[in-house]
Amino acid sequence: MRTKSLLLFLVFSIICSSFMKGNDGDKKENVSISKINNLPERDTLRVFQNDPSVFKKTEDIITRPCSNPEPTIRYELINPQDNAYYIIYNDKKQLVLEGVYTPQYTYEGILYNKGDFYNSKTYSYTKNGNLDTVHYMEDGRNLKTEYFDTKIQLTKIRYLNKKSGELSRIELYKNGRLKETRTYVSFNKYTTVKAK
Repeated sequence: MRTKSLLLFLVFSIICSSFMKGNDGDKKENVSISKINNLPERDTLRVFQNDPSVFKKTEDIITRPCSNPEPTIRYELINPQDNAYYIIYNDKKQLVLEGVYTPQYTYEGILYNKGDFYNSKTYSYTKNGNLDTVHYMEDGRNLKTEYFDTKIQLTKIRYLNKKSGELSRIELYKNGRLKETRTYVSFNKYTTVKAK
């Protein structure tokens, strides 16, 4: 993906530079484009959750104490492609998840054989279709969650400790700018640093 983007950028910049210089038909330059060896090549798959050839749809009912049962729909990938970058949309054509599907994952010496999206971003929306949150996972652990208002401006970011899963800090934003940062010392005790 990055190699293709880099190649496209180089070709586009060469074409633009030739138009900027004018028509120099006499001058010829040799251009060589080399592949960067450290970048892995991945397939990028854009899929929809309501496609029965890609997802298995199951309907469940969640019951919690002191609340009414709620119907939920779960989607399970059918024959996922290993190490492919998935971009998954829901039936309303909203981005739901993006990340790399890995069949096995090693974290701190522990091998997980269950295939999953261990490094991913999950998007959730309000009932009227506005972006509500973006949740980040890294190494199969919750990392942070970004919250947005109705104008799709960032309102806060909650950071979690990857090992313990506890809240480590919250950044509060007003009109898209950092207002204050709360660093948590314990469960409900924190220090506040105001932004300048």
